[in-house]
Amino acid sequence: MQFDLIYKEIGEYGRYQRWVVWVASSTSAYAGLLILTSFFVLAIPEHRCAVPGWENDTYAIQDDNHLAAINRTIPLAPSTEDYKYDQCHYIKITDDDTETLEKCNRWVYDKSIFKTSLGADLNMVCDKKILKSNAQMVNFAGIFAGSFLTGIFSDKFGRKMTMCTSLTLILFCSLGMAWSPNYAVFVILTFLVGFFNVGHWMPAFVIKIEFVGPSMRKFSGYLSSFMSSFGHIGLAAIAYGIRDWSTLLIVASVPGVIYLPLWFKRVFPESARWLCTRGRIEEAKAVINRWAKWNKVTLPENFFDKVMVDDEDQGPLQGQIWNLFSSRVLGIRTVLIFTIWLVVCLGYYGLAFNIGDLGSDLYLNFMLQSLVELPANILCLLILDRVGRKPVMVGSMLIGGTALIGTIFTLLYLPDKPVVTTVLALVGKMGLSAGFSTVYIFSSELFPTVVRNAGMGASSCMARVGGMVAPYVADLDRLVGGKFGVALPQVIFGSLSIVGGIAAIFLPETLNKYLPETIEQGEKFGKNDEMPVEKTIHVATIEKDADTTNF
Repeated sequence: MQFDLIYKEIGEYGRYQRWVVWVASSTSAYAGLLILTSFFVLAIPEHRCAVPGWENDTYAIQDDNHLAAINRTIPLAPSTEDYKYDQCHYIKITDDDTETLEKCNRWVYDKSIFKTSLGADLNMVCDKKILKSNAQMVNFAGIFAGSFLTGIFSDKFGRKMTMCTSLTLILFCSLGMAWSPNYAVFVILTFLVGFFNVGHWMPAFVIKIEFVGPSMRKFSGYLSSFMSSFGHIGLAAIAYGIRDWSTLLIVASVPGVIYLPLWFKRVFPESARWLCTRGRIEEAKAVINRWAKWNKVTLPENFFDKVMVDDEDQGPLQGQIWNLFSSRVLGIRTVLIFTIWLVVCLGYYGLAFNIGDLGSDLYLNFMLQSLVELPANILCLLILDRVGRKPVMVGSMLIGGTALIGTIFTLLYLPDKPVVTTVLALVGKMGLSAGFSTVYIFSSELFPTVVRNAGMGASSCMARVGGMVAPYVADLDRLVGGKFGVALPQVIFGSLSIVGGIAAIFLPETLNKYLPETIEQGEKFGKNDEMPVEKTIHVATIEKDADTTNF
């Protein structure tokens, strides 16, 4: 298939391609809308043990008698905590007036911020506080599994089939979460939502890349990152207006209905490239003819006789992931890349889960953290081809990590200055967002062509490992307790971000360099900087396994 001839004749980014690119990219906004709903759904409001025998007990003080009952039966929390009353024990007074400390099995929650939350409904506190982190981890476990299988499904059944199936199933699974009768059902549906989330935006990324010419691939790739950020922003706005967890899930899921018409061929096409690889030539021709019609181009006679021929240059044979460890140079470089992917994803999502512990308004902080992703992506888009991948990668991770470590001091010594903490956290999130956008392009250019699919697929899986760990690190404040517990997540996120920045220092620059094709070239890459090279990013070769967005 000579697709270069199609781009020359029909155009690299005409009306038809714009439709495909923007529709496919919009699925990233839907993914961004759903991936962090657990932050609000599983929120744990301020709480304390319910007063024994007080049937209509509430977290808010009702009157003087109510206050006296609370003070008599609920012990005060340690002075190191930022809440007033013990959250897990009550004072039991026996018949002989002896006081004993007992674990409570009933709680009351503050409803001033969250009207309802599943975390409160299922009492994910005290001995069951790990349930919240487990549920959030399961979502990333679903994405992890999807990262393995989506590429296989996409290659076998088609990009559009995989994308539309996933979009349909994620709609019903996410709606089902709103009516989960128990924790087990919620966790199963959470896993499936994660699985189908990657199941729709990964083939959506692939299909748009396969429709545009080389000059527009970078823009098409970055558009997914922008859409993801808009999804996070939309979630913040919806959650601010809807404080009931079940209603929030319904409203966040419903936009998926707009993607159901994509099943129709005249609304959204299958990839012509994929159709050709499966021998479905007539279907591919129909797609290309519609493509030309939309772009108002009349195809010349015998056009398909020239296009439907095998490429003479098939490139080097494909290698396997273990080939990246066949030499000391490639092995060390691969470990460094995997480390960066893991820590940047851990910090990126961990910060989102931890934003409620940084003081000030929770909804405002979440919105601001989502908004700073936009300038981070714009900055990367503008300077990557001017400054280089390595300086942006190193600088963003070091700046972000330093800012996050700086929040330790404001959390411990300036608790009355939450704005300062928020600003530092936003700088940290901006650095990690820029790092997340950069590591995708940087690592795709570092892996030799013969193992680029395998390398990027493995990198994506390492990122999901970071995502699975992130909820536990973010919840260390509840698991450890005290002022140190509040600061500990920031210590870990900041330190690991700096580790990622240091790791990037030891990687070679790829800007204006001929990218390695074989394992042997990969070993020599970076040792000889005399050769200028093309700037084309080999996105098309990594499309089915790459982690393409910041969700």
